[in-house]
Amino acid sequence: MEDSIADLDVRLAAIEQRLRVLEGTRPGVAVEGTDEDVAARNTAVLSNVPTHIGKVLLIFGGAFLLRAITDEQIVPTAVGILLGTIYAFFWLYMAYRTGRNQDARLNALFYGASSVFLALPLFVEATTRFDLLTGRQGVVALTIFCALSVWVAIARNLRSLCWVVTAGSIAAAFVVLNTSHSAVETAVFLVLLGLGSLWAVYQRKWICVQWLGAFGANAGVLVLAMLSLSDRWSVQALTPFMMAAMLLVAYLGSFAIRTHIRGQDVGIFEAAQGITMIGISFLTALIASHVGTDISSAAGFLSLILSVCAYTMAFTPKTRAVRGRNFFFYSTMGLVLVVAGSALLMSPGKAAAAWSLMALAMAWFSGRYGRVALSLQCTFLLLAAGVASGILTTGLQAFAGGVGDVWPALLPWHVIIALTTVSCLFIPVAQRSERWGVLAGLPQLIVLALSVWEVGGLLVVLMAPVLANAGDQNVDLAKLAALRTAVLAASSVSLALSSRYKRWPEARWLVYPVLVLVGFKLFLEDFPNGRPVTLFVAFALVGSALILVAKLLSRDGKPATA
Repeated sequence: MEDSIADLDVRLAAIEQRLRVLEGTRPGVAVEGTDEDVAARNTAVLSNVPTHIGKVLLIFGGAFLLRAITDEQIVPTAVGILLGTIYAFFWLYMAYRTGRNQDARLNALFYGASSVFLALPLFVEATTRFDLLTGRQGVVALTIFCALSVWVAIARNLRSLCWVVTAGSIAAAFVVLNTSHSAVETAVFLVLLGLGSLWAVYQRKWICVQWLGAFGANAGVLVLAMLSLSDRWSVQALTPFMMAAMLLVAYLGSFAIRTHIRGQDVGIFEAAQGITMIGISFLTALIASHVGTDISSAAGFLSLILSVCAYTMAFTPKTRAVRGRNFFFYSTMGLVLVVAGSALLMSPGKAAAAWSLMALAMAWFSGRYGRVALSLQCTFLLLAAGVASGILTTGLQAFAGGVGDVWPALLPWHVIIALTTVSCLFIPVAQRSERWGVLAGLPQLIVLALSVWEVGGLLVVLMAPVLANAGDQNVDLAKLAALRTAVLAASSVSLALSSRYKRWPEARWLVYPVLVLVGFKLFLEDFPNGRPVTLFVAFALVGSALILVAKLLSRDGKPATA
């Protein structure tokens, strides 16, 4: 008898617990149930949708009643706008209050969305139609309301409310901008809104909301830059760049807090937004220069400062020890910023020399820390130095260019870049990585190709005027073709010999492409322009190169030791 009473008590307690949850008196208590219980709860939620819609209609009915009272001048317009604002804030408070109950979160969402759809048009009309607020005051009102709404969304975990607030605020901001011409204030508001949506995502681990906020922030700065070109808008040329710099610093600071204080990894959004912000910053600097305000020095110094910060983040002990995305993100960000900043502050030749010296440092760091990413940065710096200094263009002209009165000159910068590129081959770099796989050797392969291109081109530029009168009206095309063939054939043999050393195994992948290039060149240049003597020299060199390459690549089947 006592066991039966105890069992009855347990069942009665379980029934009471379920009733409390269904009535919302005990929020956050999870109750295990059968499939029938889950289906019943889902049916209850669907059956409450008409109730929620009815509540929204009543809320908007009250709003239209206030609008009618204002339009009929029963109360002054200012009083009506004030009452409407209080009414909108009341429903935002109801969303906050109702959101405490997990079972009533749908109610809270409807209340919050109703508040947004009531407040935003009200602020817009108060600024554009009734002239009760100036453009700056209207933006301030939008900022206060959006801050409270986003806070409610974060506090009550209402992701949909954050979406509604962000999208509606972006639209309202551009309407206010178009009417009031408050361009700077609107851009500041959109940047703050973007940061708010970003931190809402970081706080609640939501997805995609930060993309919408970043779109509004980026668009606000870009529109401000476009308006600075118009005489009808009183926007100083320096203002868009300052706003872009604020956007860049604020977002990068947020990324740093996420990775180095919260210990989380960067994602696709951080990478995409970082590249976009850098592009916007330099676009605003270019627009300012077009208007007449030269801010290249300021933009360059800012880039170098941020690059130092980015590399510092990349080489912190924790980031360096964990071979993850954070190191690659910050080091790549630092590379882009340092290249862009030095390009703004220096002439192309000096910038190229600086990049080549940085490439040497990156090669050393790559071997020191075993980072293939740094070897890739070394390659990128060498490529940028080759483009900026013009040595790649010179090499192309030397091997395949015309032979008129103008012949490429041998410049000191070209020699420095070529020697630096070859020097990077003798610095041990990371060439093996589980993360990169077979692509780990790609940076070294590109450096080898650059070395052949630059050194070979400079040899042709140096010897062609002496052997073939290049740059003169009496240029000997046959000798010039033979000289080019000789340099390319020697390059193929050098690559084959280099592939036998464990430091340059990737060189074997360039040997036959170079020989194929020589074969095409024989038909396109040597045969049409050659003489029997020069053709004999060309064929002898190419044939010897083929024999030597075959022996060097096949001997023992293994690379020799260094």
